[in-house]
Amino acid sequence: MIKLDRIPRPVELTTKLQGELTTEFKLTGKSVWNLDFIKKGLLSFSNDKCCYCEANIKEESKYLEVEHFHHKDKYKDEVLEWENLLPSCKKCNGTKNNHDTIIEPIIDPSIVDPKNHLKYWRYRIKGVDDLGRLTVSVLNLNDQDRLVKKRFEIGNAIQDKLEQLNELIDDYINGIQTSTRRKNRVVNGIKNLMKEGLPTAIYSATSATIILTDTEYSTLKSKLTQESLWDKELELLEIELGKSALELGK
Repeated sequence: MIKLDRIPRPVELTTKLQGELTTEFKLTGKSVWNLDFIKKGLLSFSNDKCCYCEANIKEESKYLEVEHFHHKDKYKDEVLEWENLLPSCKKCNGTKNNHDTIIEPIIDPSIVDPKNHLKYWRYRIKGVDDLGRLTVSVLNLNDQDRLVKKRFEIGNAIQDKLEQLNELIDDYINGIQTSTRRKNRVVNGIKNLMKEGLPTAIYSATSATIILTDTEYSTLKSKLTQESLWDKELELLEIELGKSALELGK
C-alpha cells in the first residue's frame, strides 16, 4: 500500500447528478456508482492498481470494484461522495466488507501515508501503531496464498537480479569485461529494476522496500559510485523509491 494523490472529482459528477443518484440508491439499492467516468477517475489516480494491495485491477481476475471507504449500507449519503470512493480489487473489497471505518478507523491511502503506520518484515506487513495493525487485520494484508507468497516471489526475483548485476560489475571493475556494452548493461539493469518500485508499478511498496534494504543493492550502489556510474537518474529513482518503501521491523 502506498500514498495516493486523489484527483479532483470527475466533471460529470455534478452536485445535481450526485443528489439524484444518491436518492435512487436509497430507494432501490441500485449500484449507482458503477459509472464509467467514476471508474476511469479512480483508476487514473491509483495507476490501475488496487488502493490496498496494489494488484493490477485491469486483470480479469482482479477487476475494479468501486470501494466505499465509509460503508455504503450505513453511510448512504456518502455513496457518491468522491472523497469516499476508492479503487479496489474484488478480494480486498470483499475482505473489508462492511467494516465501519468511522468507529474503527483504518488507513485511507488517499489521505494517510501508509508508510507512517506500516512496516515490513520477512514478506509480511505489520502495523507500527493501532491504525496500522487494524488495517492489516481488516484487509488481511498477510493473506498467505494471495499476498505473502507474491511478495516472496517478487523478493526472490529482485535478489537474483541484484546478484547478477553485482557479478557483471565485478567483471567490469576487474578488467575481465570492460566494454561499453557491459557497463551499460549494468547501469540500465539497475535502472529498470528500480522502476519496479515506482508508484506506477504493481506491488511498488514491496519492490521498493526489498530493493532499498537489500545488502546487494547497497553493495552495487557503492561499486557504481566508485566507477562514477551512479548518475542523476539513479539518484532520483532512489529518492522516489524511498517515498514508498516501508521501514523494516519485527
